[in-house]
Amino acid sequence: MIIAAGASQILKTRKEVSMMYFMMICTWDPKDEREVRTRRATWEWPEDVQVISEFYDLQGCRTIYVVKSDAKGLIAARAAWIDVLYFEIFPVYPVGDTKERLMK
Repeated sequence: MIIAAGASQILKTRKEVSMMYFMMICTWDPKDEREVRTRRATWEWPEDVQVISEFYDLQGCRTIYVVKSDAKGLIAARAAWIDVLYFEIFPVYPVGDTKERLMK
C-alpha cells in the first residue's frame, strides 16, 4: 500500500510540474459576435484548465485569459472554438504581487 501511495504522489507531482501558466488571446470576426456570445453563455472550461483571470477587450471582438493548464487542457479548450476564434497562446510567468498571490 505504501508503494501505491508513493506512486500516486509521484503522478500528482508530475501533473503539477506539467501545469504552466498561459496567456490566451482569443479574437473573432465582428460578424461572429452573436455566435461567440451564444456559445460562451453555456460553454464550460475543460477540467484540466484553471482560469486565473479573464478580461473582455472593451473595443470588442477579443477576450484575454490567463490560465493554468497543460497541453491536453489547452487543446481541449480550443477544440470547441476553432471554427470561430483565432487563438494566440503563449507561456507566461507571474511576477511581483501576482506571483505571491498565485504561489500561496
